[in-house]
Amino acid sequence: MKELCSNPILYCPAEVQRSERVTWLLSGVIFLSLADLFLTISYLTSVGMSEGNPIVLWLLQTTNSVWPLVLYKALTVAICVTLLYRIRRKRQSELASWCAMLILVALSIWWNQYSRYQPLLPTSEDHIVMIGDTFEQPFLMLNKEISIQ
Repeated sequence: MKELCSNPILYCPAEVQRSERVTWLLSGVIFLSLADLFLTISYLTSVGMSEGNPIVLWLLQTTNSVWPLVLYKALTVAICVTLLYRIRRKRQSELASWCAMLILVALSIWWNQYSRYQPLLPTSEDHIVMIGDTFEQPFLMLNKEISIQ
């Protein structure tokens, strides 16, 4: 019976339900990814933050623009969601969708804590902020100036 359910022509209630769950989970992944992008851009262009993703940090520093970040985020989320949606009737897709959703929920909780305690946090050398049209690491530059003197 399991092989018959895998046939895309035949109706299998379990696979239809899994497909619906995966679709809802992927919708949540898209929504939380957009929220993460919005918060990242908000912090980068106002008070600054430490970017944990080395690829994103490199993109920001080499281009001095948030648009490569937007394109990178859109591309990676689109690839992930598209692949999982295409195999949405399989258990692996549901498991991966749950994992992605749980990771983004954890990231949302982290953003909540970060926004609450950000004014109290010490700034680090990798703190990056957009000043004018360029991304700067003001505390790294300040430490270099102090060490030169």
